[in-house]
Formats: sequence, structure tokens, C-alpha cells
Amino acid sequence: MRIALILVPFAFVACGGGGGGGPTEAPVNLTAAGLSSAAVTIPSGGRIHFFNKDTVNHQITSATAGCSDLDTPTLAPGTDSLRPIMTGPLSCTYGDALTSAAAFNGSVTVNAPGSMDGGSGY
Repeated sequence: MRIALILVPFAFVACGGGGGGGPTEAPVNLTAAGLSSAAVTIPSGGRIHFFNKDTVNHQITSATAGCSDLDTPTLAPGTDSLRPIMTGPLSCTYGDALTSAAAFNGSVTVNAPGSMDGGSGY
């Protein structure tokens, strides 16, 4: 039993702690008041995850060249959309195609590969 107790902490450290093995996911909630995070920064290889926490439909679109991966299908209340992995460096703006309210305009900065400053904007 003592061997198992000694090995478990080493296995935890070897796996990189509790950070998980997947890419960074930056959550953005769509609420009646607008976006929970209007400006998000993610590392290269990260993803944006939109959650519709409102009572009406929303649809995120981006007109920025190279940023069409942010485009979502129409999100009914209570649904979400995990967008594909994004590779930087890249700066994108987006908005809700179903409303002209400025509270639904946002931006995503994707850092260059290998940059140590990732995920600091959400």
C-alpha cells in the first residue's frame, strides 16, 4: 500500500498535473445582457466555446479574413457550440448576426505558436 501512495503523486506530476490533455477552451456566454467576455485571448491551438444562456436564439459570425471558424449555427437557448482549434497569430472580431446590439460584439486574439501568454483574456 505504501508503494501505491508514493507512486500516485509521481504519476500526477508526470501527467502535468490536473490541466487535462486537450486544447485550451475559452468559454463565452451569450446572455440577455450580451457577452460574458467581449475580449478573449487564447494560445495557438486553443478553442472558443460559445454557450447560449439567453432566452432567444443567437448566431455568431465573423467577417474577419481567416476567422470563419468562429461562425456558429443558430444557437437555441440552452445550447452551445465548441469551435475548431485556432492557430495564431490571429486577431478576429465577431458579432451576433441575429441582433445589432453592440453588447454582442467581441474579439479573439490567438497567440503565436509557442507563446507563453495564452488564455489570459478569459
